[in-house]
Amino acid sequence: MNYDQARYGDDERNEPLLAEKHSVTVDPGEDSVLPDDLTRDSLELPGLSEPELSRHYTRLSQMNWSVESGPYPLGSCTMKYNPTFIETVAADPDAAVHPDRDPETVQGNLELLYGLQEYLADIGGMDAVTLQPPAGAAGEFTGITIAKAYHERNGDDRSEVIVPASAHGTNFATAAIAGYDVVELPSGDDGRVDVEALSAAVSEDTAALMLTNPNTVGLFERDIAEIADVVHDAGGLLYYDGANLNALLGRARPGDMGFDVMHYNVHKTFATPHGGGGPGAGPVGVVEELADYLPRPHVRRVDEASGEAAADGGALADPDGGAGSGRSDPGPDPEFELYDPDHSIGKVHGFAGNWLVLIKAYAYIRRLGDEGLLDASAKATLNANYLAELLELDVPYAPFHHEFAATAGDRDAADVAKGMLDYGVHPPTTKWPEFVDEAMLTEPTEVENRRSLEDLAAAFNRAMADSDETLQEAPTRTASRRVDQTAAARNPRLSWQALDDARGE
Repeated sequence: MNYDQARYGDDERNEPLLAEKHSVTVDPGEDSVLPDDLTRDSLELPGLSEPELSRHYTRLSQMNWSVESGPYPLGSCTMKYNPTFIETVAADPDAAVHPDRDPETVQGNLELLYGLQEYLADIGGMDAVTLQPPAGAAGEFTGITIAKAYHERNGDDRSEVIVPASAHGTNFATAAIAGYDVVELPSGDDGRVDVEALSAAVSEDTAALMLTNPNTVGLFERDIAEIADVVHDAGGLLYYDGANLNALLGRARPGDMGFDVMHYNVHKTFATPHGGGGPGAGPVGVVEELADYLPRPHVRRVDEASGEAAADGGALADPDGGAGSGRSDPGPDPEFELYDPDHSIGKVHGFAGNWLVLIKAYAYIRRLGDEGLLDASAKATLNANYLAELLELDVPYAPFHHEFAATAGDRDAADVAKGMLDYGVHPPTTKWPEFVDEAMLTEPTEVENRRSLEDLAAAFNRAMADSDETLQEAPTRTASRRVDQTAAARNPRLSWQALDDARGE
């Protein structure tokens, strides 16, 4: 019997509510000015000491898994540890600036935003970047909306967007929400884009091809130049899904491959928060031909408005124009402004974007520098390949970069994943992409060390060695036991009380 069972029995609810631990009855008194139907005769509140309260929330935190607990190798999702210094930077009191202040009074803010635009443009090989979209999916929608506005202004009535079968589900959704018919492109035998199938799919109706490179199973699209030519010759645009940009940092740029528009998942690549429903950022970069369609407002230097832009620097040029930055000195008081691009698609979010999230991306890029970004992409690829070598599973598609799709073979990948939970690690993405049987899509990211990868591999292999009966019962050592996923999706219980009521039925 473990500690939890000794205290609470076999009930999965191994940490009671605060009120269930100890509550006190409070008499609200008779002096309330509220109507009687809005008041109670008495009120029960938790009656706990500070140590009890602290231990309660600490225990709850220990029942959850996070990147502070260990690896989170969800393939395609890029769940990595983010350094805490970026939180400190964003929490600086000087960063708490109201977004609606006069631009002349927030020149430092605009300078930072402009610097981030320039960094991302250089990293992606783009000519202009907007920071406004509040998430990766919003960045996708912004990019496709820009493509649509471009075609419409040129008098092209294009109705289709081509999306590979291995693409993220958001790609299909984005194209459909933007009003396009989605043409699904099957993968070739090698897991990459089938150029012949693409050539047959493009037409005068093609608005864009949405693609990520490396692709979902970590394979670099070796025919990317030919793919770009096929799309461009048909009058379409090539869209880069930035989900896998961390495999390319400092090594290759989407713009140099022929991509016309891209979004950056800064939560995957540049250490900003990922998920949780909070604020995010999904900047979008475009080539010069599309710059006039960016959302408004956009940040630029005042001298750019008159065609006197400062000389371009390297990927990490100092926007302050310091020594060695590669930029001309803008003077002691550089001026920045907000403006509306001539053919802007309008706003996709409030103001210039989620300011505090963008600070984090800027700080991360500045801290790493050119060499750090190059090292990050090297380790992302090295870690994935080292982990794959340790696994007793087949990996059907190679050579890969930052992630790979292993197959559980004749085992159920979901059962194996649940079994891994019992060995103290978080499992990878399962059952996707669908063209890999019993897929276990795995991305260890660049932040894990050798010991961490070896522990993760051991959990993979131990779960694969377990019997079907054991896996079908797993997990048995976690705070929450095996969940009926179908029932949970169809009949969610959104409160503790609803769960208690269900147990009492």
